[in-house]
Amino acid sequence: MAGRDITAMPFQDNYDVLKENGPEAIMVAKHVINPDGSGDNGNVGDMLGGLNGGPVGCCGFYQPSIDLVNAYKVDADGLPLLDGSYRTNPYISDLTLTGAALDNYKVNINLRFDPRLDYTVGRRDVSYLDYGIFPGDPWLRSDKGARPHAGPFSGLKTMIPKALFSGHTSNDGAYLTDLDVNIIRLADVILMAAECEVELNNLSEALKYVNFVRLRAAKLPAKTTSDGSPAAVYVVKPYPTFPSQDYARNAVRFERRLELAMEGHRFYDLVRWGTAKQVIESYSAFEGGFLPTFKGITFTPNKNEIFPIPQVEINASMGNLKQNTGF
Repeated sequence: MAGRDITAMPFQDNYDVLKENGPEAIMVAKHVINPDGSGDNGNVGDMLGGLNGGPVGCCGFYQPSIDLVNAYKVDADGLPLLDGSYRTNPYISDLTLTGAALDNYKVNINLRFDPRLDYTVGRRDVSYLDYGIFPGDPWLRSDKGARPHAGPFSGLKTMIPKALFSGHTSNDGAYLTDLDVNIIRLADVILMAAECEVELNNLSEALKYVNFVRLRAAKLPAKTTSDGSPAAVYVVKPYPTFPSQDYARNAVRFERRLELAMEGHRFYDLVRWGTAKQVIESYSAFEGGFLPTFKGITFTPNKNEIFPIPQVEINASMGNLKQNTGF
């Protein structure tokens, strides 16, 4: 990390199709739209994420959870609510509204949020790239005409501005882009280093690494609402201290969730920390209280960490491959 000052590298550049191969990129999956406009070398992996319909036409299958959105709440000192109290009186956008209340919804601009929220998540009544104000339901996948069944929020990191559709999206649809995907980026590595320092009980070093990431987040410009107001009370501040190893471990793990949200790391972090069962089942109990789809999820240790080996591959191996435990 020597010579790389992450606080000088804008967070949003990691998802900017015009700023790829930047100083934060370490390991990247490269994508391109072919000269004839076809997208078979494009970002097929993310094509189902982001919006449904609206400016891109498809697909909206990868939605941020209510739990994730509320994890971006901060206290009066600009620090995360590490004790889980972010679930108290949760912000759920327009999820339970109907009739005139739904039609006339305005976002609560008085909530305190880490600004990374609105560079990760699309929220109703908040600006979304250059597409205008995020309208909620019209840009969310619904279930047979019903209101969105996977929540009121949409992903943002996989989308590119409308102004760049020409030349950066496929003839098959604007949801298929040439946006690269950062598999490993510098903030990820910095937080890996912070984890190592915590386990060595070098808490001052861990604090320094986490605060590098947070100081960068504090530089994000405010997103605005339909009337031009800041969409939240945006505040993120460095931790003044890590008073204990347990506190530091919780802070580092929480920071990974906030910084790397929707980038494909979360499940694997939970597995390697040995917390997958507790966190996933707690999430299910909370999220399922709002969205029945997520109720009753269970995690079986020593099984659900991995996938089953496809039977066709076992057959092809002439019995040399053995099925993973539990399947």
